Amino acid sequence: EVLGKRPDGFHELETVMLRTQFCDMLSVRANSTGRLSLRFSASTVPSVTVGVPLDERNLILRAAACLRERCGITAGADFVLHKQIPPQSGLGGGSGNAATALLACRQIWNLSVPDDELHAIAATLGSDINFLLAGCRAAVCRGRGERIEPFAPAGPLFFLAFRPDQGNSTPEVFRHCVLPTELRSSTPLVAALTSGHAAVLPDYCFNRLTAAAAVLNPQMANLIEKLQRICHQPVWMSGSGSTVFLICRSEPHMQQLHRRLCEQHIRGWMLRV
Repeated sequence: EVLGKRPDGFHELETVMLRTQFCDMLSVRANSTGRLSLRFSASTVPSVTVGVPLDERNLILRAAACLRERCGITAGADFVLHKQIPPQSGLGGGSGNAATALLACRQIWNLSVPDDELHAIAATLGSDINFLLAGCRAAVCRGRGERIEPFAPAGPLFFLAFRPDQGNSTPEVFRHCVLPTELRSSTPLVAALTSGHAAVLPDYCFNRLTAAAAVLNPQMANLIEKLQRICHQPVWMSGSGSTVFLICRSEPHMQQLHRRLCEQHIRGWMLRV
C-alpha cells in the first residue's frame, strides 16, 4: 500500500517482502589502488545488462563508496557481477547487490562497523536495501521501506513469476500512482502467511501501484490478462513491476503451471520462499 507522499518527496509505504532463491551473484576482491571497479561476469547474458550502468551510478559502487566515506578509508575493491535478475523488474536485484556490497566490503576491508550503521547507509541508497541487508525470510516494511518488521511464514511458499520485455521505471510508476482514500492493511496477509493458510493469500494480496504501472506498460497489462485467461487465477505485480506473479498451492502445482505456460511459449521463473 502507498500511504501518502512524504515531505522528502518519497512515498510512505506498507509492504510485505519475501526473500526468494532467485538472485544475482556478486564477487569482490580488495585492491590497494583505492579504485572501485565493476564489471559483468563473462557468463552474464547480455539481455539482462541493458540499461545497467557500471560506473558510480550503480548501487554496488555507491554502497561501497558510502561505506568507505563513513569509515574515512581509501581502500579499493573490484566487483564482478553475475547478473540474472533483469533491471526494472520489481524484484530487488539492484537492492540485493547493494546490500551484498556493504556486507562484503565490511569483511574484505576488515571494518568494525555494526549492523545498525550499515542499515543507516542502506536507508540513504534505496527503499528495499534494508530488507535484503537484514537477512530475514519475510518482513513488513514501512517508511520508505527501510523500517523492517520481520515475521516467519509458517510453511514453504511457491510462485511463478514472469516479466515482459519492457521494464518499469519506479519513479514514473510512483508519479502516476493515485493515492487512496481508503487504505489497505497488510495485517490479514501477514496473518495468513504466519498461520500457514496459503489458500487464502489471493484474498489479501494487493498492490496499489498496479493500475499506474499497467497504463505505463501495456506489455505488462497484456501479460497479466493472458496469464489470468490461461490459468484462471489472479495475477499480482511485484513491487513497482514489471514482474508479475502467480501464487501456487504447492511445488507440484507450480511445476504443472510452469509446463502449461511453457507450452504457450510463456517462460518464467519458479520461485520458492
